[in-house]
Amino acid sequence: MHEIELIARSVLLSSARPDAKTEVWAYQTLAARNPGYRGHLAQALIRRERTGLDLPVRLRLSEEAVATARLIDPVLDHHATDILIWALDALQHNLFEAGRTADAWAARREILDLHHPGLHRRCYVTDCYAGKLPIPVEDWAAAAPNPPAAM
Repeated sequence: MHEIELIARSVLLSSARPDAKTEVWAYQTLAARNPGYRGHLAQALIRRERTGLDLPVRLRLSEEAVATARLIDPVLDHHATDILIWALDALQHNLFEAGRTADAWAARREILDLHHPGLHRRCYVTDCYAGKLPIPVEDWAAAAPNPPAAM
């Protein structure tokens, strides 16, 4: 184990919870050598994205969260689909805000494709989603089966 990994672990295990930026750094450091940390990294990226940063930063963080969530092995982490859906939700919000509606609708379509009844009921909800209303997937599916064409 490298010294930097020991520092990252110490930061995460300290009694004082690290700030969002430090938490992302620590999980990036650990996930670089151990794929088992990818779920934690994706959730940390989503939490950081929600800290009131400027749109370009939020967009980059949500894109990284989606890319990381896609790499999570569902066999090793049964929350992989949940994490990917929440990362895609953050991404689609930022894409809509950035005016990239075609990309936002594509992210929303992927959420609809991944979601199935009972998905979020069988697992605990992590603090990544605390204070966030559940994604209205059923409403999206009923209201917009065919998203509008790109502008």
